[in-house]
Amino acid sequence: METRSQEQMSHYGRHDDLASSDLSESHLMASTSTSAKFLQLYQSLPADAQYALVENSLAPFLDVVSKPKSNLVLASAARMHKTYASMPSLNLKAKKLEIASLLDELARDHKRSYVKEKSRKEELLAEAIESVIDWLNDIWKVIYEYGTNFSKAHDCLLYAFKAIEQIGDARVGCKCSFMNMYISVKIRRSSGKVVKCFHFTGAHNLDRVMLWIWRDLFAVMLTDGTKRQKSAIPDMLDDIRSQFGWNALELLLYGGQISDDDEDDFDDDIDYDDNYSEEYTDTDANSDGTACSDAQCPCGSHAHWSSKFNNVCTSLRNLIRTSLISIFATSPSPVLFASISDISEVDATDEDDLCEELFPTLMRIATYSPENFATALQICALHSHTDNINTLLASHSYLLRPCDAPAHQLATIILATEPSYQLNALRIIEKELLDTVHAIHTAVRNAFCHIDVQVNKTELTEIMALHLEALGRRGRIDRWVGAVVSPTSDTAHPMALAALMMGLPLPPGMEGAMDDADPLGYIDMDIQDPDLDDLREDFRPNLKAHLTGWIEAGRTIKGGMSMLLKVYTVIIEMMPFLGAPDIVDEMTGRLSEKPSKVFLCDALDALWDFCRQQKRKFSKPKSKPKPPYTPNPSQASSQSSNSEGVTFVAINNPQSCPAGVVDDVD
Repeated sequence: METRSQEQMSHYGRHDDLASSDLSESHLMASTSTSAKFLQLYQSLPADAQYALVENSLAPFLDVVSKPKSNLVLASAARMHKTYASMPSLNLKAKKLEIASLLDELARDHKRSYVKEKSRKEELLAEAIESVIDWLNDIWKVIYEYGTNFSKAHDCLLYAFKAIEQIGDARVGCKCSFMNMYISVKIRRSSGKVVKCFHFTGAHNLDRVMLWIWRDLFAVMLTDGTKRQKSAIPDMLDDIRSQFGWNALELLLYGGQISDDDEDDFDDDIDYDDNYSEEYTDTDANSDGTACSDAQCPCGSHAHWSSKFNNVCTSLRNLIRTSLISIFATSPSPVLFASISDISEVDATDEDDLCEELFPTLMRIATYSPENFATALQICALHSHTDNINTLLASHSYLLRPCDAPAHQLATIILATEPSYQLNALRIIEKELLDTVHAIHTAVRNAFCHIDVQVNKTELTEIMALHLEALGRRGRIDRWVGAVVSPTSDTAHPMALAALMMGLPLPPGMEGAMDDADPLGYIDMDIQDPDLDDLREDFRPNLKAHLTGWIEAGRTIKGGMSMLLKVYTVIIEMMPFLGAPDIVDEMTGRLSEKPSKVFLCDALDALWDFCRQQKRKFSKPKSKPKPPYTPNPSQASSQSSNSEGVTFVAINNPQSCPAGVVDDVD
């Protein structure tokens, strides 16, 4: 019977019930001014000061007031004590010690496994994960059933995420057990009835459950929290962003559920089972028990909410949208812009209104850093704001880096769609193409340092004058490439390698010691790390991608084909060997033996392919119109007079045979 009453107990409307039973309406009206001032001062105090105020000032005051009034206060305190008597204790310190002890045991077991045949790794991992899952259920009970300790619950959820990271990063060998562990989470009420079930593979996906609990936390705070508690929500959202990343805020809005567009990319099986076979209800003492239907919210993962929460999503969505906009004002990105757009669509905010709201901020911060500038170009291009693109490129194009080429190319293509900016777009493409060609030429001269020697230039001219199948051409090409190629060292000098690792200039006489080595190969790092883009551009510039990207941009816009032919003539004049495929093959063959020159091989192949296509267009003869056929009158008359016989007329020279004479052609 006690359990049933506890289940029906809810925090919704609890404060109103206590206030009505303790104080009369007339007393509240008489003391509104004094109580309001006291509460304002009380809420401005730190937690320790609040406790000291109650202990030193309010508690002794009960001894001097009338007995009935003091009894009312004591009765209220007793009822609140009974309400929270069975509330789970969120002992953060104890949980940290528990997880730390399990991690220590995992480390010891891993060491013993080298000697013993049996390991308890699977058992200890399961125990640690199960401990976190049980704790998450207790956190949800404190939040939703008891409606208190919001800040403490928030801190516990933050640590739960850190605990999962610590378990996953534990030095216990292979992570396959952690990443492939089957997880089944059942959120239960204090009565034992199931509210929500999660089934997925991989313990690292427990953050979805945490985001679901966080949404319930904010829903309760927005519905029944005090003004001070509600004011803490933006800081809590910022903590989540710092811990999970900004994209977690959008997931939080949908209860941790990924959108339909991303489900195909998410390999793990996550089942948000709202129709679990066990019976579950979510009724409250002061609500009609109506659950929020799927039509009211796209996530369909809060069927336990009462009708009182149906309007909470709007307030929470506005808070998350405001938080994302504040992030956009400092660290813009196209994906973040799209996320804000998706959230704004629910409130019937169209794309034009959103651009009008965000573009002033974007244009203001675009020139703060190269990252912001490239992002602004890409967002303006995606939304076809040609005026903004032209303004940015005209004033701050120097902020563009080689790794920003894709955004620059897209922005230039969109710029060309406006007729007034088409000529400017052609100039940009021509300039960038020539800059890329000059970069390739510089790399070629570095790899073939004797290519500009007059003797070698004369030899190249003579080789190219020979027919492709001419006798001796192959041998002359081999000798020419061997004469122009830069001398190499077999191994990197230790002093040169040490200087590279320490960031110091190379010692005198060793400037070419690292030419053949691949400097990035000496460093143990993630070569796909975006933070190393600048380093990769120094040692492995992606000249092929830059070249092909600008070529495609030139082919896309009007007037680009003639501009490409102009660039082709400059390339052939600068690097005449590109007119001979066998010479290019021999040069790339020599470069392929050097790991540090693979990027140049790819660039030369792409440049040769472009030259081959342009040469075909450049040398294609123009077809002359054929004159209309007019038969010879003499032939026509002769053919009519000899209608009984057969007359053959010479095709090549109609005057070579007189009419009526047969020209027998085999």
